[in-house]
Amino acid sequence: MSVKSRLFVCGAVTVLGLGTTGCHEAMGVGPEPAYEGCATDENWATIDDYITSARVQTGSVSAPAFTGLQNGMSLPSSAAPTFKFQPSATLAGTPNGDATCPQFQPARRAGIGVAHLAAVSGQVYDLHFDVGGAQGYRVLTTRQSASVPLTTWQSWKGKSVTLTLYTARLLNNDVKEGPFQAPALSVTVTP
Repeated sequence: MSVKSRLFVCGAVTVLGLGTTGCHEAMGVGPEPAYEGCATDENWATIDDYITSARVQTGSVSAPAFTGLQNGMSLPSSAAPTFKFQPSATLAGTPNGDATCPQFQPARRAGIGVAHLAAVSGQVYDLHFDVGGAQGYRVLTTRQSASVPLTTWQSWKGKSVTLTLYTARLLNNDVKEGPFQAPALSVTVTP
């Protein structure tokens, strides 16, 4: 089922008053991610559609890049780090990204994650944290940074965490460029 079909089915279920149980699970793969900045569940469904249908580009000069993070680093469990990234290795971007939307005004608040808001146009990042081969946490954001809740981060003490970063340039929730995948990085959370 395509992304637009899933959105239509979930919307129809809501309009008919049948409840939306299962709509969010049907929209993307795995547990619903955290949303930051302008990112929405529609972006989750769109990016997952590209990931599951093997349409993500790897090895591209347009792939996003982590900043200040190297493969094999050890990071302390005492404080959840903020992971920073940029649109590509050669394009620095801006900390709050380039997407604008009514629900995210950086001067007023850090951003919220609610569903079915205005369509997103701009760069969207999808950061996966995998622990022991399973998804441990995921963040969709239009900002160029993301973190993990401290309790989640501390639950990974002594474990290796693989970070996979995707980005796509959207226009009204539709992919215009990408998605692109950065090379995965592994870090160890030290006690």
